[in-house]
Amino acid sequence: MKKFFFSFFVAICALNLSAQTDYKASVFGCMSDGITLNTQSIQTAINIISSRGGGMLHFYVGRYLTGTIFLKNNVTIVLHEGATLVGVPSAYDYAGLPGVPKGLIVAHGQSNIGVVGSTPEYQTNMDVIGNGIIEGQGKSVRKSIETQIAKGYLNETIEQASPALISFSECTGVKVTGLMLREAAGDVVTYNDCKNVETAGLLIESKDIAGSNGLVFSKCTGLNVTNNFFNVSGKPIKSSANSKEVKSSDNRTFAGSLSKITK
Repeated sequence: MKKFFFSFFVAICALNLSAQTDYKASVFGCMSDGITLNTQSIQTAINIISSRGGGMLHFYVGRYLTGTIFLKNNVTIVLHEGATLVGVPSAYDYAGLPGVPKGLIVAHGQSNIGVVGSTPEYQTNMDVIGNGIIEGQGKSVRKSIETQIAKGYLNETIEQASPALISFSECTGVKVTGLMLREAAGDVVTYNDCKNVETAGLLIESKDIAGSNGLVFSKCTGLNVTNNFFNVSGKPIKSSANSKEVKSSDNRTFAGSLSKITK
């Protein structure tokens, strides 16, 4: 019976929202109480928005508990000031895709996608850092992972099972801006073989898990990393393989400014 009502609700949403490009997460049943698990409702919203040609999914003040969500073509998640996506502290609520590490927000082979901390008219002001939050609850997630591995229920290494906050692979036209990214169970942001990526105005804090790197990228083309602040236990920026057209400037840590990267 619950499945029937949920399907009916989704159908009504699809009819009512067909002409819109901006969507409120609450319309899809997303709850901001920090208790309700929103994975299914957020994924449903993303699927519908993408199928309708794309748009922005807006989250307003509150804490939205979720496991892995898969970002789709032409969809941007907008976290307004006071809005927090919170990773559920369970080893079994995270997934990746073939060749894509696990993450809270995952995408593979998608185009024109983003996770931003403010609406477009404010995105040019990169002095505003951390307007909207993604919180990984890394210590709790790691504890769950270690427990399940010790019991023999997870056939993965701790590193394989530990999700990033954002994990994108083979995506084109990516924007991740104006966010605070906090306490990942693994690395914070990972890009593999992505093209035309803007990563700017981020406050990245991940100290609870040893070796948690801030930004990890490989085989990317057209990556712009600008005006980010890193406070992580691992490397602020870690690159491997053959990336090109990479520009990194005005990034810093408590120790000072990071060296510019141009290649």
